[in-house]
This record gives sequence, C-alpha cells and structure tokens, in this order.
Amino acid sequence: MNTASILDGLNEQQREAVCAVDGPWLVVAGAGSGKTTVLTRRVAKLISEGIDPDSILLLTFTRAAARSMIERAKMIHSAAVEVQGGTFHSIGHRLVVDNHALLRMDGRPTIIDPEDVKSAFKKIAAGLKQKGENLPTAGTIAKIHSLAVNMKWTVDDVVLDRFPQFSHAIDFMSGCVAAYRDYKRERGLLDYDDLLVGWDRMLDNADLAAAIRRKFRYILVDEHQDSNALQCSILTKLGGTDPNIMVVGDPAQSIYAFRGSAPRTMFNFIETWPQTRTIQLVTNYRSTGPIIDVANWVDRSMSERFDRQLEPADQDGGPIPRLITVPTMENEAGLIADMVLQRKSEGIALGDQAILVRSLASARHIEVELKRRRIPHRVAGGIRITDAAHVKDLLCLARVVVNPHDELAWIRILTMAKGIGDRKAVDLCRSIRATAATSPGVVSVLDAQSQKFHDLAPIRDAYSALVRRQSPIELLSEALRVLDGLFGRRYDDWRTRRHDLMAVIGLSESFESLDTFLSSIVLEHAIDKKAEVVGQDEDDERPLTLSTVHSAKGLEWEVVYIPAFLDGNFPSHYAQSHEHVEEEKRVLYVAVTRAARELIFTKPFLGRHGAISAMSPFEQIIGECVEAESVGTLTRPRSFAFGLAADIDIYG
Repeated sequence: MNTASILDGLNEQQREAVCAVDGPWLVVAGAGSGKTTVLTRRVAKLISEGIDPDSILLLTFTRAAARSMIERAKMIHSAAVEVQGGTFHSIGHRLVVDNHALLRMDGRPTIIDPEDVKSAFKKIAAGLKQKGENLPTAGTIAKIHSLAVNMKWTVDDVVLDRFPQFSHAIDFMSGCVAAYRDYKRERGLLDYDDLLVGWDRMLDNADLAAAIRRKFRYILVDEHQDSNALQCSILTKLGGTDPNIMVVGDPAQSIYAFRGSAPRTMFNFIETWPQTRTIQLVTNYRSTGPIIDVANWVDRSMSERFDRQLEPADQDGGPIPRLITVPTMENEAGLIADMVLQRKSEGIALGDQAILVRSLASARHIEVELKRRRIPHRVAGGIRITDAAHVKDLLCLARVVVNPHDELAWIRILTMAKGIGDRKAVDLCRSIRATAATSPGVVSVLDAQSQKFHDLAPIRDAYSALVRRQSPIELLSEALRVLDGLFGRRYDDWRTRRHDLMAVIGLSESFESLDTFLSSIVLEHAIDKKAEVVGQDEDDERPLTLSTVHSAKGLEWEVVYIPAFLDGNFPSHYAQSHEHVEEEKRVLYVAVTRAARELIFTKPFLGRHGAISAMSPFEQIIGECVEAESVGTLTRPRSFAFGLAADIDIYG
C-alpha cells in the first residue's frame, strides 16, 4: 500500500493523527475539521504498517457511522473489511452473548428493547404501588434506572439531581430496580444497558481482561465527548497502563448530558493517561470565516476548553451573520418563510436550508407558517404539530363530526374522560352506532353517561358546537373554548399547548368545511412524509429541515436560521446552574457550526401572550461578530375615544 496515497490531501495536523501508532492519543477535532477522514485514513495506515485488521476496534455512536467509515477505509485498503467496528452496545452484545457461560447465564440471553423494559417496570410497580401516593410512571422509573447505570450513580443520586419531585419515592423506585434485576435474572433477559455492564464486568476479571486486550490491540473512538461514565470505564479498563487508544471528539460539542454523557470525558482522558499526546484539528472545511468567528466567540466563552482558534479553509469570506429583531412571533415566522423562499429563488435549494431550534415548542408558529405557505419540510427531533397529542384530540373530535362512525377517533375522544378506558369507550361506540350515529343520538349517549363520567359533559358540548353550520375556524374556536377546562386538567403545560391549537385552528380559515380542512391536514402530512424520503426520484425536491439542535448534530446546510434567540430558549429556561448554562453554550456552538455559508438569528420583540421578550444573555457572546437589525414596526390599535363630553343612555 502506498503511504503517500493515504496521506494525500491532508493538512499537517491530520497527517500527524493518521500516522500516530502506539500510545494514547487525543484528537480535539473542531467542527468541520475532517475527523471522519482522519479516522478512516488512520485505519488504512495501521493496516499498511502491518497491524492485523482484526485487532483494530473502531467504536462509533451509530452502527451506520461504523459501516460508513469501514467502507471508506476499504476504498484505501481492502483488508479494512476485517476491522471490528460498531457501537459500544453492538460490540458489548457480541462479547456478552458469545461469553454468556462466563457470566452465570445458563443459555444465550434474550435482549429486550426499551418498550419491554417499560412493560417490566409497569408490572413490577403495580405490585409495589400503594394507594394515595404520587409515584413516577414506569417510563420514568426505567429512565432513572438507565441513567443510574450509565452515569455510574445510585438511584438516589439521579432522583435528587434530575427528578427532585419524586424524592419522596426513592425507596419505592429502589425497590422496583431491585425487583427488576431479579425479574431479568429469572428469565434470562438483558436490556441494552446490561450489554455495557457485562462488558465492563468482564474487564474486572484479570484473565478475561487480558484476553480482550489481546483481541483489541488498537482502539479508535469517535465522538468521545459523548461517551458516558460506563463507556469511559470500559475504555479505561481496555487501555490498562499502556493503551493504544485514540479518541477523537470536540468538547465544545458535548450536548448530551441529559442522556448521561459526561462532558469532561476529553479532559478526563488526559488525567487517566498523563502520557497522552494531543493533536488539534483546527482547520474548518465547512463554514465561511464570518461564521467561524461566531463559533470561536462561543467557544472562548466556555469555562473549560482546549486553547484553540478555528480557522476557515476558505479565506474568501462570506455574508456576515445577522441578528434580526421583528415585532411579533407571527412576523418572525413570516420573515423566515420569506427568506427561505427568497434563497430558493437564488438557487439555494430547500434541502440546503435548515431552521434549528432549542426545542420544537419554540418553533410551532414557524411550523404553522410553513404549512400555510405549502413549503415542504421535514421535522427532526420531535413530532409535527399536527401529530401532537393535544392537536390530535381536537382534530379527532372534528373527525367524528364529519364521520360519526370513525371508531378510532371516538376511542381517543372518549378516553380523554377520567374513568373511561378502551373497553368502556368501545361500549359507548356501540351505543352511538345503535342510534344510527345521528347528532341527536350522539348527544343523548354522551348526556346519559355524563352524570357518571363528568368529563363527557364538555366533550358533549364541544361536539354540539361542531355540528353547527358555521365556518371551520368558528366551529373549532368554539370547541376549543368549551374544552379549555378539560384540556387544562389533561395537560400540565396547557397554556403553551393552547397557543399551538390556536395556530392550527388558524390554518382552517381558508376552508369552507371541516371535511375539506381535515382532508387537507391528511394530504399535507402525506406530502411532507414523502418529501422526507430523499433520492427516490431525481426530480423530487428535498425538503427544508426544521430540527432541534440535538438532532442536527453532525449535519450541515448552506443556510441556517436560528429563531427565538431569546432567554428561555438560548439558554433553555431549564438551565439553572453553571453546569447547565455551559451545556447551553455547547448547544449554541453546535447550532452555529451547522451553517456553511449563511447564518441568521431571529427574535421577536413580543413573545407569547404579548409579553415583552427577554434578551438572551448569549447575545453578549456573539454580538461582536453579527450584524444587528430590526425589521417591521410594532404597532398598537389606535383608540376610538373622541374626548368629547356626552351623556347617552345606551339602554334608553
């Protein structure tokens, strides 16, 4: 194999990383600096140096990433097909299953998925639950248990740090976790976390650890900033005192602390092995200089960081990032839609543009505007507004008005009422069909049951409102008013959700009937889903992306819009501690570095409910390198008071 071809096109720092052989290596890879190229070329270089490819372990955070890297390495050296690549969990699965007899398991274990885990905890919790206590759901218990395992914390620690509202139930949850452990042992079951636990415990056995180290002589780890404490424990034990481990990552992109990742992993690596040699990849091949300037300002604001300065590979510059203030959220949504379409007309395809948000809840007004404009878009990191539970509740009520025989919609509506489960809902559907599903018949069935199930009264009244002969927007608005109390009891964050529903109702303004409006919702949903399938037809237009920052990590677009750049979103209102604010800075860094050519921040002067928006403290960080501007004028209705003296009896 020609070494020159392996090193062809690499910069000095990339070459150093690719040529590294023995010892612990830390590669601090800035955004867009070619870390994937470095990893694949290093695999090929190790093989060309005579290293057995079967002894090389490539750990990534998705199986697709591992396959892609090995495929790229194969293009350079065909023997790379023998490299062991995969996620921590997939490698752990092979080790645990192939060595199950060494782990006190009688037969090959069955691996259960998260839904199975939740079901097991639901069964266990039901047996331990005491009446009258405010206890966490099975899903919450499963989440707490998983965090404890991956963070190597106790259940008590996780509850007090992440779920203090359930501190009174620590003993209950600890009991559930102990029973869950016995439940798995008795049935020969393992969950995903057990695959890492098993691997970690195998490394505690001196003979097994030595065998595993002989098997994996050279280890490469991608995205190490996202490794959790359990994964770091595995790496530490794999390496021993004289490791051949190279980890690649960017501490400024560590944004998964809520999943249990340890933000200090890159720094801890050096503390574990002081002999570590560090290489910094600082040439960014993705973004323009002005965008890199913003990223550097955000990076420098972090309290714990590597001393570095990203540099753009392309020195030609580009547009200065902008921070645009508009009067209202509706103006913000309209402005972004206008800019998206304008750039499309300039030759930047929808698929090369993205709207990145801290949470989809802060972008519902934009999503509604995209639907109103018929702009094809995909939603990542959450659910579409028309798929949200509270929106589906109201739309299902409209569905049964259009088609009273729609049993699926009826079951969803009826089970909103406290005390009514699926079985009772089916019985009520049968009663409704017995009345020929006429409007008076439906009302009579609901009325007869409302004395026992009080929540049926507002459902009955909302149904009665919807069967009137009015425009869809009037009908849905009245139904929402009637259901306000029921929804308020059903959803903790009802005030925010109500705003979403009002926006969806606003979409019905141009339709003549509920039927045509509902059909449009279904059709638009189908079109949007089709638009998400890229590459089926060369003539298909790739959609615009509306995504959370977390779901956008690792991706890039020509133009990135960051709306709702306000306190409460950047940083999130959940960020109450120094550590959480630091995490939010890393989220902002990831968002900024997704943009290749143009970066646009927007913020409304007035937020929801007409309140004046609070400026993001992060504005002080990026203010040096963005152009601030205002678009539109905030206008208030003029008074009709004439200022004249008069004495008029309106009742006379």
